[in-house]
Amino acid sequence: MYSFNFLGKDSYEDFGIVVEKRPIIPKPARNVQYFEVEGRSGSLRVDDETYKDIIIPLSCGFKDDDVATKADMIKSWLDSGEGKLIFSNQVDRYYIAHVVEQIDITQEWKVFGQFSINFRCKPFKYAVNNDLVTMTAPGTIINQGTQASLPVIKIYGTGTINLYINSETIRLSNIADYIVIDSVLMDAYRDTQLMNANMLGDFPKLETGVNDLSWDGTVTKVEITPNWMWL
Repeated sequence: MYSFNFLGKDSYEDFGIVVEKRPIIPKPARNVQYFEVEGRSGSLRVDDETYKDIIIPLSCGFKDDDVATKADMIKSWLDSGEGKLIFSNQVDRYYIAHVVEQIDITQEWKVFGQFSINFRCKPFKYAVNNDLVTMTAPGTIINQGTQASLPVIKIYGTGTINLYINSETIRLSNIADYIVIDSVLMDAYRDTQLMNANMLGDFPKLETGVNDLSWDGTVTKVEITPNWMWL
């Protein structure tokens, strides 16, 4: 049975929803602008290498002796905010999605309800299980996704540390015990203490394929939550 899981609840197991047709998953559109330049043939293309959200439409139905009550439960669930959306044909990856459009649930006959959903999703899919990568010596980490990922890196050490990821250098100063470099939030911190002033350099990305990671200074280990991504 094809289904979807949203905000930790399964459409079929929890609500008896039947997806009438598997959705078409669109390719995200790139954010590209075109400018006409006087005296130049063709247009000037400016690509900032980012993508727009996508809309995933679903047509659904359900059977229940009390269609109105079940409809209220479904609408409340889908209106609960933004969260993980997982489709049953690819349970190892999720979208970050929400529903903002009106949902009209119509009653077909006495015990059947029918409705459509438009999930608005961020353009990438993410790994459901992001296995923690622990390194006690310099080495490599392989990004098997299709996009550069935004990792969360926890460096255990003291004093001044230089962290090298491919050709990039991140300089960390006055470290006591550990520091977290969070490329998702674009913050450096320890517990609840912001430590952006202790970091010099860009927040890192893990490019597709092989990434070299090394360091100097007093470091006992490095823990990486890679946050793999697919288009």
